Amino acid sequence: TWCDPNGGAYKAPSWTSFIYFTMPGSVRLEQSTVINDLDIYPNPSRDMFNISFNTINKQDITLRIRNIVGEEIYTEKLNKFDGTYTKAISLENYPKAVYFLEINTNEETINKKLMLQ
Repeated sequence: TWCDPNGGAYKAPSWTSFIYFTMPGSVRLEQSTVINDLDIYPNPSRDMFNISFNTINKQDITLRIRNIVGEEIYTEKLNKFDGTYTKAISLENYPKAVYFLEINTNEETINKKLMLQ
């Protein structure tokens, strides 16, 4: 169900089932100035996402995961962080959907899509 051009509910009469597809098992970021070797895997995932990266110098870093409507479901603050970050984050108690990982540093913001299936 979605909205028609007038904002009312509309359901396509020919839609009968989900369409399944796969995406790469890992997402890497290559052109960051502060965060190096960002790796998110598996993506898509059934419950757990492993997130890892390295920093070039000390940074105040905030990690957030938001749902599709922008509600924050996970937050972690790292003060004056320097080195390698590795964490497994469980989304097993959340519905299957698209989520967004946001990493804020003193110098940049990185956004990545997480697919929970």
